Amino acid sequence: MHDATPGDGMPTEGSGDDVGPGRGPRTRALLVGGVLVVAVLGVGVAAALTGRAAGTEPSDAVGGAPAAEAPADDPALAAETPGPAPVETNGVQACGGFAGSAGTPIQVRGDGGEPEALGGLEGWWNSTPASGSGGWLDVERWPRQVLDHPATVTVETTTGTVLESFDRRTCTGVEGWTAPDLSALPPSTVVVLDAETGEVLAEHPVDLVTP
Repeated sequence: MHDATPGDGMPTEGSGDDVGPGRGPRTRALLVGGVLVVAVLGVGVAAALTGRAAGTEPSDAVGGAPAAEAPADDPALAAETPGPAPVETNGVQACGGFAGSAGTPIQVRGDGGEPEALGGLEGWWNSTPASGSGGWLDVERWPRQVLDHPATVTVETTTGTVLESFDRRTCTGVEGWTAPDLSALPPSTVVVLDAETGEVLAEHPVDLVTP
């Protein structure tokens, strides 16, 4: 397995080597922006200028205006104060771990130089955000990065092999995906693409083993 530190440091409950219907364990590589001035007046001067004894608050008894009620003390105003705007989740839902679609593994040379199968990359794009205590977060509290890219496809750039795909809105693989032009991307690299925009979300160079 090829390990790298996730870019955003977000705690996640990853999928590990998931076993789905009809397939065995899959190997993934872990990949992871004063100066305070005080004026002192004599008591007599202060009293003469304000019409009241120094140190007293305005009141009807000395000709001052009554103290205004603080806005927070007005029940009607408090009731009209809008709450926080709802979070746009783009239809994302918690899928209970990786629930995407497995594609075709590729053969790469591992750390020891021996060929091994690589079935995808593991990171924020296919993991469930977790709290510091280890429990899953509500979708509304997920990082914006996850919510903005609900569907992803992992593909190798030289062969165009699709390793896996994941749509968090349906908790299945991405349906009807057509690969964009990969010629501008680095060769022999596994990339994670936004399935709708083609944006490169992550990349991991590999040493391909060709037949």
